[in-house]
Amino acid sequence: MNKLAISYTFSAFLLIPLPCKSAETVVNTKELYRLVQSQAKKLKRQQEQIEELQTLVLQQQTQPNKRLNTIDNKAKNSARSNANAKVSINKKGLQIKSNNGDFSFKAGGRIHADVAYFDDDVTQMASGAILRRARLKLTGRLFRDWHYKAEMDFSEKSNVAAKGVWLSYNGWKPVSFKFGHFQEPFSLEEMTSSNAITFMERSLPNAFAPSYHLGLAANGYGDYWSLSGGLFGETNGTRDDNVDDGWGFAGRVTLAPFHEAGQILHLGFSSEYRSLDSTDEVKFRTRPESSVTNRRLVNTGTIEDSDYTLKLNAEMAAVYGPFSLQGEYFHTRVSRNGLSVLSFDGGYVYCSYFITGESRPYSVKKGEFLPVDPLHKYGAWELGVRYSTIDLDDHDIHGGRQDNYTVALNWYANYNLRFMLNYTFVDAHPNRNAINENPNILQFRGQVFF
Repeated sequence: MNKLAISYTFSAFLLIPLPCKSAETVVNTKELYRLVQSQAKKLKRQQEQIEELQTLVLQQQTQPNKRLNTIDNKAKNSARSNANAKVSINKKGLQIKSNNGDFSFKAGGRIHADVAYFDDDVTQMASGAILRRARLKLTGRLFRDWHYKAEMDFSEKSNVAAKGVWLSYNGWKPVSFKFGHFQEPFSLEEMTSSNAITFMERSLPNAFAPSYHLGLAANGYGDYWSLSGGLFGETNGTRDDNVDDGWGFAGRVTLAPFHEAGQILHLGFSSEYRSLDSTDEVKFRTRPESSVTNRRLVNTGTIEDSDYTLKLNAEMAAVYGPFSLQGEYFHTRVSRNGLSVLSFDGGYVYCSYFITGESRPYSVKKGEFLPVDPLHKYGAWELGVRYSTIDLDDHDIHGGRQDNYTVALNWYANYNLRFMLNYTFVDAHPNRNAINENPNILQFRGQVFF
């Protein structure tokens, strides 16, 4: 028993009245001992409580320091982690990435150079060469969940124009949100990169594809499907031309009920509704699947008093080993104020075969095909045959009808380098001037991308 207990015990003894000889005041010795023991236990419990309070106060004083040390260590580790970024250069470009993966930067681009010879019939198309595409792009990640892209085209036809320039939020996978200037979700051939399409140019009915516009879109995907849709305004480069492109809504859904390496079945549907607002004008025209010429054999001209357009598209593709089959159908309606509704349509179907055994790679997440990576050191060789058609005649609009038959030979020297040879027989019956003509086109492309 410590000194404090002895002191209290001694005081307790002083407080106990001395025994008297009277019978009423006789003190029981056992009761006195019990009282002393009870006081001693109380004193011990009080002492233990005091010690517990002292320990608690000491913990409260040291805990903030531990927290500060933990926060400081985390900050130092984070700074140390980001101080040394990872730099890599490979077939997909130059990439710089923080160690924790929160930030990244990748530089890439593409160059497509074309040469074409035209065996003219009626329309003079002028053989020659062009720089079809010359693009530089920057892509990457910000704060892990934000992705960005900025792509500029320096080719002679684009006259330095922005292509894909957007910012997206991917923090709610599998759903993401994108806003900026990008392709409306419409058509398999349109959504597949020009680095991965089988022929030098997209087919004739691609004239109906809305392509790039400023907008806001949402995208989602699963194990067998993808879904995207958004609201879109005008295209980049029209702000200063005093023309209002109106607004539109586009959506696309794809389904791949069967997909694995070398065996794919793809189905899709897309649609776009566009209100023409103050312009009340729309036009549809297309080159003869060659961008070396500016001539259009079919062209509706400006359709005035237009209210809105409705575009529908159905798509199908199948891959079985080195063989692939792909086709789409396009239908476009133009509603006019006080005039009959116009209907235009078109479509294509093609097959390709890799002599060297490769298969076209496919992304379920995007619902599109990807560039081919050759299996052999001498590259990959591909044969392709396509039929495409477009009809721009209806009621009082005589834009012409055209069928194209194309044979293609492609050599993929490696993942980044491809050479393409296309021969196209054109059958305009009639062209926009109500004249039948049948020119032939032989063209070649050298392509590099990274």
